[in-house]
Amino acid sequence: MMPLISFIITYHNEPEAYLRACLESIRALRLAEDEAEVIVVDDGSEPQSKIQSVLEVRLIRQEQAGLSVARNTGIENAKGRYIQFVDADDCLLPSAYGAVIEQVRKEEADVVMFRMIASPQPSPKEREMSRGNWLSLWPPTCGSPLLCRGGGRLFLQRRNLRAGACGYAFKREILGDLRFHPGLLHEDEIFTPLLFLQAGSLVELDVKAYFYRQHEGTITHSQTQEQARRRLDDIRFILRELQDLANPLLERRIRQLTLDYLQKTWTLTHNFGELRRRYAELRREGFVPLPLRCYSLRYLLASMFI
Repeated sequence: MMPLISFIITYHNEPEAYLRACLESIRALRLAEDEAEVIVVDDGSEPQSKIQSVLEVRLIRQEQAGLSVARNTGIENAKGRYIQFVDADDCLLPSAYGAVIEQVRKEEADVVMFRMIASPQPSPKEREMSRGNWLSLWPPTCGSPLLCRGGGRLFLQRRNLRAGACGYAFKREILGDLRFHPGLLHEDEIFTPLLFLQAGSLVELDVKAYFYRQHEGTITHSQTQEQARRRLDDIRFILRELQDLANPLLERRIRQLTLDYLQKTWTLTHNFGELRRRYAELRREGFVPLPLRCYSLRYLLASMFI
């Protein structure tokens, strides 16, 4: 029998307690045993033996190749109708994720989106709660959680995209040849809009069903100059890739990502010369000035200022 959802967990040297909480949050979901497939892709962790005590799932080991390759490995091995990515240091929130499961069981939507809770390290009280039970601090969602329904192409035109690949479940069959670009930071920024172009139907839910753990060990919180430069260069690469597709449905995403790129240039470097240099590159390639659009108040004010 084909599983309903394949949960693909990407792992690389995260603390055992994080992985344990992640797995237990999946086990707490209201899914029958044959409905859930859990795949952990170990991306070259050392020592390898330290995760054996917490794993009762399918484990795939690979030489360290990065998050994109690890997710691609999970995709190639997944058998579920839907795929849900989960980072090993994050968790699903079982009570809220029930609304996602309800939509997935209907099998009407190619993509089911939901919201996230972002938090730093758990408080001392949360750490004292054993075996991940601190997840119960968030109560279940009441009332109808449906925000919008439509196609992925219409969504890209009319709504702002949260590109994080852990923020939605999607039908495996709509992937086609689409995979994550190896070696990129911010790989979600190119994968998600291209996936949405292939989604004939989409549901967005107003439920906070994912706990994103912010801590210094995460790639996107690295503050070294080398990492900052790499992050910025990768966003520039993604902008060019999206622009080269010449798809008007991607215009909104390209404009907002351009603004994010300029903001990150300043917040990561605090160097006005670097900001001017990168802005000049964007101008030569036609990304700026930004058109005045009411995508959001932040975008409108920033585009007027720029």
